[in-house]
Amino acid sequence: MVHFADGVVDDLTVEHTSPDASAVQRSIQRLAPRGGTNVQAGLNQGVRLADRIRRERPEAYNYVILMSDGVANVDATNPFAILESAYDRNALNPLRLITIGVGINNYNDVLLEQLAQHGNGWYRYLDNTGQAQATFSRENWLALSTPFADQTRAQVTWDPDLVKSWRIIGYENRVTSDQSFAEDRKEFAEIPSGAATTVFYEIELHDQALARAGQDVTLANVELRWVVAETGQSRSQRAEVRGRLGTSLNATGDPLLQLGAIVALSADRYGGLFDGDYVAEISRDLTELEDRLRSLNSSLGGLGAYQDFRFMLEHMAERARAQAPPAAPSGYSR
Repeated sequence: MVHFADGVVDDLTVEHTSPDASAVQRSIQRLAPRGGTNVQAGLNQGVRLADRIRRERPEAYNYVILMSDGVANVDATNPFAILESAYDRNALNPLRLITIGVGINNYNDVLLEQLAQHGNGWYRYLDNTGQAQATFSRENWLALSTPFADQTRAQVTWDPDLVKSWRIIGYENRVTSDQSFAEDRKEFAEIPSGAATTVFYEIELHDQALARAGQDVTLANVELRWVVAETGQSRSQRAEVRGRLGTSLNATGDPLLQLGAIVALSADRYGGLFDGDYVAEISRDLTELEDRLRSLNSSLGGLGAYQDFRFMLEHMAERARAQAPPAAPSGYSR
């Protein structure tokens, strides 16, 4: 266990011991804000301690868990600079970096997500103690700490006769080149057993595709590549991405999918609000998304995540409307 502020808090550092040791409990009880956030120093020390244990237990999976709000403000603040100083030179039995995000008022999920992706691990956000207890319960941790697949990545190839243009919504930093996709590379993240990943794309169809509304078509092909964690062998799998042209989001019958799409689009639109361009269009879109979110209240109103996001989106839309002149009707009904 390593505490860090402007630097490592040495007197609270606990080296390898049992989880219920008195030294661990004492260190946790003394956790408190102490000035700056030197993620680099804390991670460097964590890697040194983990490497020491790895030599004693070379057959085990070895993890470094970083819990932070991600707002690094002392020494290196760039994820790649932070990882460079904490470089793991043992590729045969790598250390896996798990980043756990906490906090909300001052929070940097981009840094934590990139640290995990390029640190051969995974990232998760926790917003309450119940989630933390569930994540680190013995039963759940045994599943999470056994990598199902290493260096996992997916490549979607859209049919150019149907799709005029496309873009991924959120975490654009995960886009990689065709050459990188074909290579086994450490920066592709691991996937624990039972994990699921959702990706949202926004696509623009050709006019001839729009004329085929109601038809089932193959929009794209997706290829998955990964490395089997136990053997180091590369594997791949392909599948078609099929859809019915002209189907509205409401017709999917899956309120959670609709919620996910609204969250992704809201974040995407709101992120452009501060550039100064297209403020009216952004305000219009956020208002439309706000209305769509309200329509899910009957099916999702009992979920805390729904209520939290509804509160947030209402404030996002209100702020956008305060800045915006009148705009043309939304295009989301198409």
